[in-house]
Amino acid sequence: MTSRQSRSVEDQFASQLLQLSIDVSIAVDERGVILAATNSISDLFGWSREDASGQNIRELISESSLEQFDHYVVESLGTASGTARNMMARRKDGSCFATELTLKPVDDPADQIQFIGVFRDCSEQRKSQNKLDEYVERLKQSRREMKRKDFQLKSAMSIVDRANQAKSEFLANMSHEIRTPMTAILGYSDLLKEHSNGQEQQELIEIIQNNGAHLLQVINDILDLSKIEMGDFTIRKVHCSPLRVLREVIDEYQPQASQKGLSLQTRYQKSIPESIQTDPARLKQVLANLISNAIKFTNAGHIELDVRMSAQSPLDRILQFSVSDTGIGIPAEKLKSIFEPFTQADSSTSRNYGGTGLGLTLSRKLVQILGGNLTVQSTLDRGSVFTVTLHLEPDEDQLLSHGLGFQFEAADSNRKDITGPEMDQRSCGNAEKILLVDDTPEIRRLFTYLLNKMGLNVKTASNGKEAVDQIQTAVAQNAAFDLILMDMQMPVMSGYEAVRLLREQEIAVPVIAITAHALVADREKCLAAGCTDYLSKPVKFDVLYEMVQRYLPARAMLQLNHS
Repeated sequence: MTSRQSRSVEDQFASQLLQLSIDVSIAVDERGVILAATNSISDLFGWSREDASGQNIRELISESSLEQFDHYVVESLGTASGTARNMMARRKDGSCFATELTLKPVDDPADQIQFIGVFRDCSEQRKSQNKLDEYVERLKQSRREMKRKDFQLKSAMSIVDRANQAKSEFLANMSHEIRTPMTAILGYSDLLKEHSNGQEQQELIEIIQNNGAHLLQVINDILDLSKIEMGDFTIRKVHCSPLRVLREVIDEYQPQASQKGLSLQTRYQKSIPESIQTDPARLKQVLANLISNAIKFTNAGHIELDVRMSAQSPLDRILQFSVSDTGIGIPAEKLKSIFEPFTQADSSTSRNYGGTGLGLTLSRKLVQILGGNLTVQSTLDRGSVFTVTLHLEPDEDQLLSHGLGFQFEAADSNRKDITGPEMDQRSCGNAEKILLVDDTPEIRRLFTYLLNKMGLNVKTASNGKEAVDQIQTAVAQNAAFDLILMDMQMPVMSGYEAVRLLREQEIAVPVIAITAHALVADREKCLAAGCTDYLSKPVKFDVLYEMVQRYLPARAMLQLNHS
């Protein structure tokens, strides 16, 4: 192929490329006049090739980009290779669009051509970029919104935490303010009953005791529900006998059933485990509430407590307690709501039978915490059946050894009744020295009386500072106290401060916290301060006796470090 033929092929190839290109290519002289343009100028700018020729390139540039274009032209004169710039172009009809312009100076400006310019349409790219920018901006806004929401959430959580803390403190204070006088009411009524001989006086005292016990139960229910809601509720699972729990409940409520002329019956299978792992106090609380309700809402007939075993699989065994009655029953439409707080079958139930509607709510929550469930079946005017199901651990397979020989009785003639005259015969030792610390004179007098009946020598103090002074004096005189009963909320110096001070001085005498605060956190607070054990007011004599007896036999003497 000759050189002429080669040039002809190259010219033809270049011409075809220019015609096929979607980019707009133009040749511009030194004044900026368009000398030639590709066919694509018509599609992109709306100019025909003929009309575009003779126009100044600035006609293709938007007014907003003219200053940028002028700077670009000057920069392009000093470069051998063209560099692209993004700017706004203008069509023949005046509309504008985004473009990428590349200007390249011609090395040998023959035929008046000074620059070759290439316009590339960036409209779609700009749209995509704009969408991307919008998306990024929305993400930024979302992130800012999330940060704002997170801040609001943390602020709300802080408010909730402060509210829960205030609620907890309120409940603790309410517990203290209510339980302290209730301790005096119930305690002194016990003393009055002990020394009263008249039948009418005995009946009046029993009325006081029954109503005081009812009020205390309402207080306990409210506190327990509040503790569960705040997550401040714990259970203590131990190995215990389910039939012993059952017997204690039956013994407690048999007199009430007999007084109403009701038969309180029990049935159980021989396969009942001799021991299970649960919280016996909470299980007893649930069963007691169910039997109490059955007695309350049954006017004639009987109440039956049935205990049986069932198994869903060899590893999933269920212990089931069912309390059935022949009482008034519950309407079908009310069955789903009776476990809601403050709810009863209807408003007349509260008027006729009393109650707050908290017992069943609390019972279900307690059973759920124990790992079981509480359900109900009922027919109006025929009675109800409440069923507690507990899932047993795989190793709880010891069966009741004495089988059906176990008898339930209202009272056991072989057991001692600590509320009768025999209470006077109890003694924990030979006049061990006890320090009783409480800021309420009535409580000091009551507990002094109870401790004296145990044969104990009691000294008292009205606040923590007096207690510490007496203990330090006793240590100096080598006449240490054997046990300290300490209220925790007192003026001048609290029980918490007093116990911490004693422990710092390495005084190791057992300290039993006797406080009207009843939350789990209060118990942990007492133990953390250095108390040996904890009792919540009101305290029954047998509970106090057991606690005192538990710590006195060790005769833990004071050891003062003089170093």
